[in-house]
Amino acid sequence: MTTIEVLTAHVPDHVPVDLVWNHSLNEFAHELDDPYIAASRLHDGPGIIWAREACLGKPGWVLTRHALIQEAFLDYEHFSSTRGSTTSAVLGPVVRLIPVEVDPPEHHAYRHLLNPHFTPRTVNELELSVRQLCDSLIAKFESRRSCEFTSQFGQIFPNSIFLTLMGMPQAMLPQFLKWEEMMLRGGNHANHLAAAAAVLQYLQGFAAEQRANPQTSLMKGIVSGSIEGRPLTDDEIVGTCFLLYLGGLDTVYSSLGWIMRHLAGDQALQQRLRDNPKDIPLAVEEFARAFAVAAPQRRVAKDFNFHGVSMHKDDVVLLPTYLASRDPQAYENPHVVDIDRHARNITFATGPHTCLGVHLAKREIRIVLEAFLSRFKNIRIPDGEAYAYHTGGVLGVDRLPLVWD
Repeated sequence: MTTIEVLTAHVPDHVPVDLVWNHSLNEFAHELDDPYIAASRLHDGPGIIWAREACLGKPGWVLTRHALIQEAFLDYEHFSSTRGSTTSAVLGPVVRLIPVEVDPPEHHAYRHLLNPHFTPRTVNELELSVRQLCDSLIAKFESRRSCEFTSQFGQIFPNSIFLTLMGMPQAMLPQFLKWEEMMLRGGNHANHLAAAAAVLQYLQGFAAEQRANPQTSLMKGIVSGSIEGRPLTDDEIVGTCFLLYLGGLDTVYSSLGWIMRHLAGDQALQQRLRDNPKDIPLAVEEFARAFAVAAPQRRVAKDFNFHGVSMHKDDVVLLPTYLASRDPQAYENPHVVDIDRHARNITFATGPHTCLGVHLAKREIRIVLEAFLSRFKNIRIPDGEAYAYHTGGVLGVDRLPLVWD
């Protein structure tokens, strides 16, 4: 067999041979010291490719350009967020990840139910408690002039906030993080399924408890909410909790890791933000652009032609926001962090499925920057040390040793 024959032996007939990419996206993004630089090598090729492994070991389309990814986010009629095979294997045919696995117009009702709990006004009300948590965590290592950022702060800070919002016990955080690691990066399909099943079982019990006696305003809103005049079912409550669990435990801590890793190598930016705290919101926006971490998945809802490429119903499509954020066709010098760029981004998606927690995430990042930069000078990675990271559905920093003056 020729190389082309080998490559196309397991590729659907509607996929053109010249778009077949015989690689794993996750492995490709892990080939260099920086996954953003590694993944961006795809910008040298087509805007649409068929990857041997696009998501969780499965083949599918990968969109590599900002404009295409943005268009797919907006076009829910062709790029559907509804149930795919990955979550079906765990959650079965009834439980859906709400509101992500629901497309408009049904999506609007669920979103309307949740939006009031994540508005800027609600985030303002949380700010004092968020700052207090940040300060208490920093106090544990401040006098040592060093920390391992991921384990001592990055994972704990946003996840403790999530647990508080949900009314879940803080003591469960180590177990939640262990389940999350297995579910998203467990190494094989059996581990993914086992971890997700454990989370589902826990959330079913949690949802039943909250329905009887909700502990927070968010859970009160969910268990007492209604859709089209009817109360949410048990499966809808569990699906909403599952989605909030996934969103709450991974994204912000991953973003914080990349931001602190960059600042540790950019003393000039550190000093500018110390001297001009009013510029920190600009930095938050540029960091969001430069350090997008997620690669949301979509399912082709019906056969159609997308920019000259024939896509068939139920094809998997990956929308890596970290490719959109570093696209040279969208941003001049995309790998340069420039807080004066004032550029829009789609890091938190766009369209009906824009991230529910975007305002809270940006506020958390701003508070962390203010706290670290006001306390510590010359934050850096110690000589002889290195950071470690993972790829997958979310790019994240596993280890980040820091010291300061």
